[in-house]
Amino acid sequence: MKATKVTKEKKESASERILKFIKEEHSFENWLLLVLAIILLVLGIYILVAAASDNNTFADDYFDISQSGWGIFDASWKVITISSVIIALSASVIIYCLWPVFKPSVKELKFVTWTDKKTLFLNSMIVLLFIVFLTALFYVFDFGLIPLFNLIFGE
Repeated sequence: MKATKVTKEKKESASERILKFIKEEHSFENWLLLVLAIILLVLGIYILVAAASDNNTFADDYFDISQSGWGIFDASWKVITISSVIIALSASVIIYCLWPVFKPSVKELKFVTWTDKKTLFLNSMIVLLFIVFLTALFYVFDFGLIPLFNLIFGE
C-alpha cells in the first residue's frame, strides 16, 4: 500500500503539487488573492486612463506616475504598456480564482441538449409576440389612464 502511494506522489510534478496545495488547503488565501487582484485591476485602469488622457482627470491628479522619476515611467507609451500588463495579469488572476466556482457549470454544459432551429425560431417568435402584446397593453393603459389622472388631479 505504501509503495503505490509514494509512487503516485512522485509522479506529480512540483507545479501540480503547488496548485493542489493552493486549491485545497488555502481557500481563504484564494479569496484574498481575488480581492487584491480586483484592487490591482482598478489601479491598472486608473493608471491607463491617466496615461492615455490629455485632459485633467482624477486619475491624472492621483495616478500620474510619469512624474515619479523612474526610468520606466518617463514615456507615455511605457506607462500604457505597464498598465496594460498589470490589467492583463490581474484579469488572469481573477479568472484563476473564480475558475473553481464555474468548473462544475462547465461539466454540466456537456449534458445539455440543444434544441433544433425550428423549435428555437418558434419559441423566439412566441417571446417576441408576447413582448409586443405587453407593450401594446401598457400603451393602452397609459393612453386611457392619463386623462383619468388629469381629471382627478386637475392638471
